[in-house]
Amino acid sequence: MTNKLIFIFLPLFTIVSCKEKTQKLEKVTIAVPKPTQTENPSPEKVEPPSSAWDFMNVAVEKFPVSEATSFDTYDASYRENHPAARVYRKLKRAQIEKLGLQDWLKNGTNVSVNYELPYSENFRTFVFTYQDGEMELKTVMVTFDQNFKKIDALQIAYDEIAESWMRTKSVISKNTIEVSDYNESSGETEITTTRYSITQTGKLVSVSKK
Repeated sequence: MTNKLIFIFLPLFTIVSCKEKTQKLEKVTIAVPKPTQTENPSPEKVEPPSSAWDFMNVAVEKFPVSEATSFDTYDASYRENHPAARVYRKLKRAQIEKLGLQDWLKNGTNVSVNYELPYSENFRTFVFTYQDGEMELKTVMVTFDQNFKKIDALQIAYDEIAESWMRTKSVISKNTIEVSDYNESSGETEITTTRYSITQTGKLVSVSKK
């Protein structure tokens, strides 16, 4: 009788033991966390920020702005003696070409980008100064799209050292750009003032002249 019981319980014990082992293995399998994908993109897909336009990172002036750049103030020695004077960041040839300035500056040399004007988020507005030959200094306001393609341009300051008869000065505000041309060739000072507005697309439009 004892031997029969042993033969009966032995298979049952084996089945129970196998079942317990299987349950333990299942628990262990469940306890192991499945690998999850990282939320961050893979390194090869991350594009580093472009530094191609770092040279255009200049001061943003607050309105109103008085613009009267001349040979005197553009000279490096003037800025050495006047630490608070406006900064003129000289551009390299490759930077001038990148902006496409060489297409319309003609004989422009000694080109600098001076400051940015906070007109709109639809376009960007910068002020440049350059020499046109040896005797003329011109300052222009230029509007660009977000890819730095030129939209429009307006001369807002001028100085010449040939006869010193001609000057241009401007007062720039949010709504108008007032450009005053001074002519002393007759012995008297004649002033012509033209007012411009800037459209939502960055175009510069003449409003009045007197």
